Amino acid sequence: MFDWLKSKKALTANAAPANDTRGVFDIVTDTATICVFDLAAMSHRKDDTGDWWSIPRDELMEVRNSNALFLNLGADGRYQIEITKQCDPERAGYHLKAPSGRIFIGAGEEMSGGGFEPTGEWGGAFLSVDDPHQKVSVSRQGSMITINFQPTEPFLNDLVDLIRI
Repeated sequence: MFDWLKSKKALTANAAPANDTRGVFDIVTDTATICVFDLAAMSHRKDDTGDWWSIPRDELMEVRNSNALFLNLGADGRYQIEITKQCDPERAGYHLKAPSGRIFIGAGEEMSGGGFEPTGEWGGAFLSVDDPHQKVSVSRQGSMITINFQPTEPFLNDLVDLIRI
């Protein structure tokens, strides 16, 4: 299904049961945002201003184009991120392009821009996926945020407002 990559250590999910959790890690954000994206899908923003995504219409455009997801949290702080492969076909989700198959999950301030891309050195983690199109479902209980990735056919992220969880 997918390989979990964190701190350059890979864990394989090939032999894991279908309901197995792939990883839990902490993220500290000073922007009240978690970003989820494949660096290849956002390479066009690398040399943009460092905080380009703080402009709501720019953020929304990238989400609608399936290049990135910005999870607006409502408050700065430390959050636990749980990545799962549990699938609930009834749960709504967002389409995310993964052209390189390597998705970054981290604090909003790690989004590509200002000449930089995330490396994981300052937090966050990388997830390796096989399929270039992912349905990403998100749920939240307090400071625990669960993110599920499932292969999918492309679909439209027809949002009129930012993602708030």
